[in-house]
Amino acid sequence: MHRIRRSRRGNGKFVASAVAAGLLLAASHGHAAPGAVAAAAHGTTAAATAITYARAQLGKPYVYGATGPGAFDCSGLTQAAWQAAGVTIPRTSEDQWADLPHVSSPRPGDLIFYTGSPVDPPPGHVTMYLGGGQMLEAYGTGVPIRVTPVRSGIWGYADPGGTS
Repeated sequence: MHRIRRSRRGNGKFVASAVAAGLLLAASHGHAAPGAVAAAAHGTTAAATAITYARAQLGKPYVYGATGPGAFDCSGLTQAAWQAAGVTIPRTSEDQWADLPHVSSPRPGDLIFYTGSPVDPPPGHVTMYLGGGQMLEAYGTGVPIRVTPVRSGIWGYADPGGTS
């Protein structure tokens, strides 16, 4: 389909499909996050779990090098979210980009990479795609974790869940 494979980590494990069923049931009653529902509808229960975890961090502070639970940097947030889904991914945005399978367009839960600042080696920033043109990110100092529209300047996309 639209998936482009690169390297693949074999240590990810997926959560039970009951998570997807629970999210879809919650959505029918207006209680689930839209991105998590979209991920569940695509059959990616790990992505739904990662999105749910990431959304629970909204409003927490950005701190460079932080991996939670009180604060996160961009790659610390994506790593922790996918770890909550039972999938181990590298710590930094550069290593996440180098190690995860690249895709041509994102689905909910996939990572979106940006070039970052002039001093960061590309890619210097990573966000999580929620669907509907929205992403969740730990942007920078003074900006709490937030949901924002996808911006231009995208370096590429990767699929931590390894779905095809």
